[in-house]
Amino acid sequence: SLPIPLQAGEARHLPLRDLRLRYVDHEVVTDAQPGLSPTHGLPVRETGPRETLRVRLQDPVQAFFVTLCYRLTPEHDIIERWCELHNAGQDTVSFEICYFASLHLPGGANELTYVSGTWAREFTTHRERLAPGTHLIESRNLQTGHVANPFFFLNRPGQAWEETGVVYFGALAYSGAWQIAVEQLPTWDVRIHAGYHPFDFQLDLAPGETHVTPALVCGVSPDGWGGASRRLHAFTQDRVLPRSPQGPRLRPVLYNGWEATYFALSYESQAELARKAAAIGVELFCIDDGWFGARRSDDAGLGDWAVRADAFPQGLEPLVAEIQRLGMKFGLWIEPEMVNPDSDLYRQHPDWVLHFPARERTEFRHQLILDFGRAEVVEYIFNRLDALVERYSIAFFKWDMNRLATEPGSVVGKAIWRQHVAGVYAIMDRLRRKHPTLDIQSCSGGGGRIDLGILARTDQVWVSDNTDALDRIRIQEGFSLAYPARCMEAWVTHARNHQTGRILPLGVRFDVAMRGALGIGSSLNELDDAELAEYASYIAFYKRIRHVIQEGALYRLERLEEFQGSAIEYVLPDGREAVYAVALRDYQIGSYRPSPLLKGLIAGATYTVSDRCDQEVFRASGYELMTMGLPHAGNEQVGYSQTLYLKQV
Repeated sequence: SLPIPLQAGEARHLPLRDLRLRYVDHEVVTDAQPGLSPTHGLPVRETGPRETLRVRLQDPVQAFFVTLCYRLTPEHDIIERWCELHNAGQDTVSFEICYFASLHLPGGANELTYVSGTWAREFTTHRERLAPGTHLIESRNLQTGHVANPFFFLNRPGQAWEETGVVYFGALAYSGAWQIAVEQLPTWDVRIHAGYHPFDFQLDLAPGETHVTPALVCGVSPDGWGGASRRLHAFTQDRVLPRSPQGPRLRPVLYNGWEATYFALSYESQAELARKAAAIGVELFCIDDGWFGARRSDDAGLGDWAVRADAFPQGLEPLVAEIQRLGMKFGLWIEPEMVNPDSDLYRQHPDWVLHFPARERTEFRHQLILDFGRAEVVEYIFNRLDALVERYSIAFFKWDMNRLATEPGSVVGKAIWRQHVAGVYAIMDRLRRKHPTLDIQSCSGGGGRIDLGILARTDQVWVSDNTDALDRIRIQEGFSLAYPARCMEAWVTHARNHQTGRILPLGVRFDVAMRGALGIGSSLNELDDAELAEYASYIAFYKRIRHVIQEGALYRLERLEEFQGSAIEYVLPDGREAVYAVALRDYQIGSYRPSPLLKGLIAGATYTVSDRCDQEVFRASGYELMTMGLPHAGNEQVGYSQTLYLKQV
């Protein structure tokens, strides 16, 4: 259609609140990047070029262009979709809503799978049939959020299962306020609009300015929900997670002393824990909260990233030297986006926090959020963290964020929802560019910052503060829908759990934690020699099988919704090695659980099945294991668990 000339009497000052796009041209390139792509320069596992289709559109009245970008990763059936907005006119253009992509799915694909939760109850899986209208999955935070996670599965009701049926899937590569709107039209067609959350959103483009959105990662699986998960896992492993410039390496076994000492830190207490941790096979020792400033509890010290003189009178150097002498790497907990009002930083710069002038500054956990819309704040935080890495040979940061925004007043106005994320990404990218061997774990009150955007900067994520093994079965199952085991940090903690008070055997706690990147959070000082030896036995077993867990393909053989049990299998791509893990969250006496059938093995090959003591407990062909499964142990009950290693003879 042709533009209509301005009619006599029409008010020229009224804003043109309309955008219509017409095709201009297209091209295929190999160097396109979505917005907020990492700039740290670290390699990923697969670095080959990928083609991106760029379709350029223009408004017929305004000098405004939108380029729709489609980057292909054909080996995983993945498309990354984002938009480039360019204002070629003479006036500023403002957006009140901006999605990264809109998808048009075939009619009837209206069974939605997603996750929701809250602190200590993250990643609860939901599967429901959409009613006519729009279903919103969203989070209005400066981080990804606990309430929901930015991914979805969609399929025709009753026509998709764990390993069969067509499933459409997508995940946002963005760690700020986001929204996925799933719309079912009266025609039963399904539309998905995914990107920035429209609440309190504004994007202004000055003349000549361009904005590039982050990406929606999406695709289709003919192999059910499991096939969708494996495509996302493989894509994340190959194209998202940063790898060490020193070559491939597996995630180390970590020890964190938070539940052992809390804020009562000293050189002596940490050195004693470090010696016991090294003796049982730990490879990375991390000091948690309480090592800095006036930090004796959670009401003071945040923002003052200098070592506590009363806890470490000689600084951290003697402790770091002892940890390294023991053959471990050294890690440190930080919460760099926050500040306590009772801190030197806040007393010097009370204007550096998010706030509305003359309004109360609402504290949560006695802390406020720094204004990352201020370049000087971002620079200050980078310099403080950089100095810590330089001085103490830090190999690992546990990067935490423990509150939500209540008064999001910033010098950049509504842009703070985007600028905060950009500031966090920029600090991480600069740190890793300058210190390429530094690892980072994303933690936000548990699982509050997990998405493909943060995973491009970090090596692992803290899925939940809840370390109760039976609760973690559900949390980790929901996590596994979108994210791989390699980046899932999972702890073994005390027999009586810190959060729930439930008492569980050590075997259950290890069998569940070994499904990801293994960590130990127990107070080793409370364990006798026999218990420490048992810990060492499990850790040694994990080291024998972790290459399969961290690099293999995941099959959810049995889900909680079926038998209140979880049976999973990790298989290496060549099918020669596998790990089988089962854990029962509930079990009714007199019921019967059929043996889960294994996947991905070589039918004609023979496999030995061994336990953590390296004792062979079964031997069978791949065909038998994939058609009959493994025999039951015969002593199944609530909390029953087992992890087995399969290897081709």
